[in-house]
Amino acid sequence: MGESAEQAKFNLPPPGPADRGYLKEVFTPGGAGRVQEVEDAARAWLALAASRAATGPLVVVAESSLALELLWQDLQTLGAGESAAKLPALNVEASKLASGQPSPDVSGERLKTLQRCLAWKGRGIVATCVQALLEPVAAPDRMRQGSERVAVGQEYDLDALCERLAAAGYEFEVEVLAKGQASRRGGLLDVWPLTEDWPARLEFFGDALESLRRFDPAEQRSREAIKELSIPPATDAAPDGAAVAPTEYLPADASFLWLDPDAILHHYAMSAELAGRGGAEGSPERDFANWRLELARKFAGGGQLDAGGGDAARDLGARPCEGLAALSARAVPPDVLERERRKWHAELAARAADGWKIELFFHTEAGAKRFAAAYGTPAGFATRLGALSGGFELPGAKWMAVAEADFYGTRRALPARRKTAGGSAARDATGERLTDWTDLRPGELVVHVDHGIGKYLGLYEIVFDGQLQEALAVEYAENARLYVPTSQTHLLSRYVGVGRTKPQLHAIGGKRWLKEKIAAERAASDLAAQMLETQARRAALDGHAFAKDTPWQFDFEQAFPYAETDDQLRAIADVKRDMESKRPMDRLICGDVGYGKTEVAMRAAFKAVMDGKQVAVLVPTTVLAQQHYETFLERMGRFPVAVEMVSRFRTKAEQAAVLARAAQKKVDVLIGTHRLLQRDVKFADLGLVIIDEEQRFGVAAKEHLKRMREMVDVLTLSATPIPRTLYLSLTGARDMSLIQTPPRERLAIETYIAQDSDELVKEAVLREVNRGGQVFVLHNRIQTIQWMKERLERLLPGIRVGVGHGRMTEKTLAAVMHRFVRREYDVLLCTTIIESGVDIPNVNTILIDRADRFGMADLYQLRGRVGRSKQQAYAYLLLPRHGALFNTARRRISAIKRHTSLGAGFKLALRDLEIRGAGNVLGAAQSGHIAAVGFDLYCQLLNRTVARLKGEAERPIIEVAVHLDFLDLTPDPEREENAAVIPRAYVEDESQRIGMYRKIAGISFESEVDALAEEFRDRFGPLPAATKRLLAIARLRILAAGLGLKSVATDGDRLLLGKGRDEFHLVNGKHIRLHKHGADERLAEIDKRLRQLAGGRKKNGREA
Repeated sequence: MGESAEQAKFNLPPPGPADRGYLKEVFTPGGAGRVQEVEDAARAWLALAASRAATGPLVVVAESSLALELLWQDLQTLGAGESAAKLPALNVEASKLASGQPSPDVSGERLKTLQRCLAWKGRGIVATCVQALLEPVAAPDRMRQGSERVAVGQEYDLDALCERLAAAGYEFEVEVLAKGQASRRGGLLDVWPLTEDWPARLEFFGDALESLRRFDPAEQRSREAIKELSIPPATDAAPDGAAVAPTEYLPADASFLWLDPDAILHHYAMSAELAGRGGAEGSPERDFANWRLELARKFAGGGQLDAGGGDAARDLGARPCEGLAALSARAVPPDVLERERRKWHAELAARAADGWKIELFFHTEAGAKRFAAAYGTPAGFATRLGALSGGFELPGAKWMAVAEADFYGTRRALPARRKTAGGSAARDATGERLTDWTDLRPGELVVHVDHGIGKYLGLYEIVFDGQLQEALAVEYAENARLYVPTSQTHLLSRYVGVGRTKPQLHAIGGKRWLKEKIAAERAASDLAAQMLETQARRAALDGHAFAKDTPWQFDFEQAFPYAETDDQLRAIADVKRDMESKRPMDRLICGDVGYGKTEVAMRAAFKAVMDGKQVAVLVPTTVLAQQHYETFLERMGRFPVAVEMVSRFRTKAEQAAVLARAAQKKVDVLIGTHRLLQRDVKFADLGLVIIDEEQRFGVAAKEHLKRMREMVDVLTLSATPIPRTLYLSLTGARDMSLIQTPPRERLAIETYIAQDSDELVKEAVLREVNRGGQVFVLHNRIQTIQWMKERLERLLPGIRVGVGHGRMTEKTLAAVMHRFVRREYDVLLCTTIIESGVDIPNVNTILIDRADRFGMADLYQLRGRVGRSKQQAYAYLLLPRHGALFNTARRRISAIKRHTSLGAGFKLALRDLEIRGAGNVLGAAQSGHIAAVGFDLYCQLLNRTVARLKGEAERPIIEVAVHLDFLDLTPDPEREENAAVIPRAYVEDESQRIGMYRKIAGISFESEVDALAEEFRDRFGPLPAATKRLLAIARLRILAAGLGLKSVATDGDRLLLGKGRDEFHLVNGKHIRLHKHGADERLAEIDKRLRQLAGGRKKNGREA
């Protein structure tokens, strides 16, 4: 029987004794040598063998970032462990035309490795690529001086520490939302080092560091305590004129291994051209040779080894594994592929019987177990955990490594972004803050529950109830002003309407607002009732209850190469719960482009197939059908799941054959355009329909789908995002899941608006291809697309350009897309066929020609075709050169540029897309009411109606006026002992202060008072007495509301408890007398009296 995946670390066979001797000789001081080129995981094997022969660190140089990612993955799988470090390239060359921001994660990894190199002792591997070695960094001395280390219990000068962090490149902000930021609030210092997964909060008492804890940037709340923290500089960039090469960090006995020197030279030349060092007079070959010569001289204590590039190269005996991965390049039917697998398995078993050791590498443990169950593991076979880019064999040692892709014939995937070691890691939270109240700016529209739409003017100090207080000023019709005290901020919400027309401001006390509000309430009621009726009708239907997850389901999900976001996991759980109930599922999943909706759909499809049902996947365009087909094939290729497609990309005869097989239940997942809705499409046992972008289908198709919903489970995906407020108000009335969090390592897309020029096009394409990526060039005129191709080929000799457009025959277009996905083209020049959902993670640059001809939503969708992996993505919106046209187009398109942060769908949307999304969900009839009362208030109305109709308790609205004459509510009180405010010195930022006032004003339960006190304590430090009093007032309001009171006031020693107009709650015919004198004692006394009244009322109720 073969070994199991759990067994001890395997022994990787070294080269033969003579070859080991050769490598030792190469790595003597000043040595040099050449071995034959190796491919796939054999590169990592060679690096490990060479590092054992070297005396110091071995720098392994790959040709591009992509090649480095694959090499790193293979090194980890083959057991390099802690002995290896990775020095990635930032890939943001300084440029005249565009300057991208480096990924904070990549910068952090570079910093970690550079710091490690400073103290490197003995052997080990530094895996890098040529671009990373050419990117200048700060001198080692600056790196040493710019690093800080802090530990709990030690003393630090906080002012000096903040100054040093600012000098080290940390940007001081109101809140820390992204890596490289810091924020100070009194004795609290928040900082997010590039090398850490979570930001840290340092709390000082005097100069002593009293506590150190990690916190969640989205919630701004603490997670867990830590003892110490290392804070490197926020950048490895050097101040002007002080830059050095990364090799300055290496010890003198470092050796170099150059993987495929010819490919490295090709990328070196591209880097030189991008940096402006290329040109007719310069020879890249000569420059490259000189550069390497300098390195050999500098590191004379080590040796230089080339792998490939030359004839007299030594053969170390490694051979590529001739697996089945090549078959995946052709769409081979599943049964044929399975036959080939069995045949190859028999060949491997024969080798094992002949004394070979066959090591099979699987992504997951469940995958290894499934392989053993399906094919068996004869003696000589061993299964291992870990991803390999491709297998290899060592005939001399009778040893072979087989990658999962080799055996199953799936295409070589990009390196996995595995889940982080410590479980999860925080993501940049910048994008989430924008729909929040805290971003409200003067001049924006707001809605007051009682007075309607007005214009927010800012935070003012006014005399109110005889005291100077902070209030929000709102302007209404005829320049009337309303001042809303901070205690009533919950009555205001931001105005977000429908379409681009600006609403008229309401008149204070006018009748128009009342009419519009009543009409909106009625409309929300009707809509809620109608939705709940549909829900009830569906609940009464009897559908198929799918079985619980199988072990194969677990394996399928484990093979997902990325870390799922919390939203994604929630959506997956919702879908499974729906499928396992008897009620037919009808769930809508909303999420921005690239946020992982397809994965949710694939897991649902796989679950259905595991339960013996068929799945139909309905998409709006042919290209998207092809895309989904390839994605489903790639993810499901290792399982006995038959995936097929009907679309224009298939001939009539091929389509007929596929449909015949579907009717005989020989197809498990059928993907297609609206062709799937035609009468000749019959399924033997349909269990699930997945609809992508339903809003893009016609009315007839939608009616057909409506009928379908009553019979089978339906899952709808939509990339037009909807606002979270709407989502929350619809929960319980419509099954929806919202995926609003971007994958952790996704970066915002750098967007440039520029005049079209040869120089820009050339640089943008070179920059992408140099880092191992591919490019979309969008030219939306078929008549001139050939001219554009010739232009690209003239500008970029040696770059491979493919052309795709809608007038090509299905077969030709399918072939072009296929070749592009397989990286046989560097550039795809195409029309808008890529707009819907095409997802190729290796494409991270898009150039959109004549961007002025596209609408906002189209540009947003097109831009979303890139930036779907962890690489920094670039979108260039090219405009014509004519002056006037250029300027107007630029103004219109600059909105897209403002919304470049992740989840920008959400910001841009808040103006345009999102509300359209709301329209899709609610129907056109509701849009007018949303425009009249504003989106936020509409959602509140809808929320209450749904709760009422379902018989659920509504959240109480606390409307109790509190006026205590012994308290001072001025923003900067002269006397601390009777103040009740959030002092400016405590929460300095105005918008944060308004946000916290809103939270206090919106409190409905006593438990929320305690939770808010804890939030203040965590985010801003110990609560000042003035803020504690403000929370005590909030508690009084809740107690008074429970007693049915409308107001609580004091007049000298009298406590006035108002029940309504001039009516008071009296005890024995008198107002209650207060006996305490200090502000805190008085508040405690009022609290006690109100509790006594509540207790007395309960007692009377029981006696009655």
